[in-house]
Amino acid sequence: MISLSQSQLKEKEVFEYYKKNNPDVLVAPSFSEKEVFSRIGINISLSDRPQGYLRFHLQDFIVEEVLENREISEIEPRKNFISSLPVPFTLYANLVKTGISTPDAINFIADYLEIKSNKIGHAGLKDVKALTSQRIAFPNINLEILEKIKEISSPKFFLTNFILGKGSINPGQLFGNRFTIFIRTKEKADEKWLSQYSYRLGKQGFLNFYHIQRFGTPRFLSHFFGKLIFQGKYKETILAFLTMPGLKEIPLIKDRRQEARTFFEDWEKMEKIFEEFPYTFRNEIRLLSYLKQNPKNFIGALIFFRDQTTLWVYAYTSYLFNLVLSLKEIELPEKIPILSEDLRDQKIYEFWLEKDEIENFKKNLFPFKFIKSKRRFVKTKVFPKNVLFKILPEGVILSFILEKGVYATTFLMNFFEISQGLPLPEWVDTQESDIKDILGIGSVKEVKKILGESTLLGISEDKIKEGKN
Repeated sequence: MISLSQSQLKEKEVFEYYKKNNPDVLVAPSFSEKEVFSRIGINISLSDRPQGYLRFHLQDFIVEEVLENREISEIEPRKNFISSLPVPFTLYANLVKTGISTPDAINFIADYLEIKSNKIGHAGLKDVKALTSQRIAFPNINLEILEKIKEISSPKFFLTNFILGKGSINPGQLFGNRFTIFIRTKEKADEKWLSQYSYRLGKQGFLNFYHIQRFGTPRFLSHFFGKLIFQGKYKETILAFLTMPGLKEIPLIKDRRQEARTFFEDWEKMEKIFEEFPYTFRNEIRLLSYLKQNPKNFIGALIFFRDQTTLWVYAYTSYLFNLVLSLKEIELPEKIPILSEDLRDQKIYEFWLEKDEIENFKKNLFPFKFIKSKRRFVKTKVFPKNVLFKILPEGVILSFILEKGVYATTFLMNFFEISQGLPLPEWVDTQESDIKDILGIGSVKEVKKILGESTLLGISEDKIKEGKN
């Protein structure tokens, strides 16, 4: 199996070919905010808001983990002296990354160190299309592994702020995240409106919807796969994941899914089709590696694919939560339970479960022991902390802290009608800014020196031209 970086390089060459010979197949369809929200269960009317554009440059969207002790895992690299300790010990470090997922970065590190990825502790997942920092832990290591860790190099991430200690980091072991975000706007924002509205949201809170990242961009189908698992339709789940076109997928990728559909259950032929794009279809290829050895074991395939299976099941419960949060005729309590095996929770979601023809989902989830279905409450409203903003001619910089599990884009949708990706709106000013420096809370300068200017650049000029064709 080729490495992640090799698959990216191979795929880049293929895309270059299509860009020269058939660029139309690389242009993703455009959908309104309302259409996308409806797909993920957000059915509320939002007032007219200024248009805003996110993530032209990756450094426009900075996420820094806030630890349980309220210390912020900042992106700025730190040089610190590591004194000797009795071995084994735990090494803590900040993982600063961009353009790569937390699991992919950790898998890269684990492969380099020749250890299992579950030996590296981390509290949560951070955005791919962002500049992020989070605390990770290497428990029970020795001085030899320490030296190897210090040598790790990648164009998409680096490790910094090394501290020796004991213990590890477990999932969910954080307070939240500090977001520093540049929203590029069509017109210069009104300072009085921004100040009053941010103050109001700080006092009254905002509805805690699960936003688009929860549902698998650009397909927005994770909750649909989860629904099929809840229905006990395991084969149909595999079929849908491999072949169902996504809402915002480019035509070229949709065509390959459609082609693969005609060979469903001929796993080797499907794999051959997907291998043209080994990075985009890396999870599909991984699933097919199991199915080639176990052609009819669809439950086993979903167990093998446990990371994605878990995400799909939780995405469906998040979709149901969004539907309840959208109800206008009820007064929302402070917290609502996520769907679980508890009959009290099932009663809340009874209408939608019946509509989706889901019965006895406890039995349907039984094979997947790794999926926790215990009672868990989620806040209906969230109150942002430490809100800062700065208005520039080309947009607005907002910085704020949210509790864990809360999406920054859910907060931002209260201010702006957000768009991302291509096609790029004509009005977007693409000027690069050091948004932390402008707010006086740090700088991306040193990060750029380490990762390189090109790593943090956003949409290229070629991509912009493609999006306009």
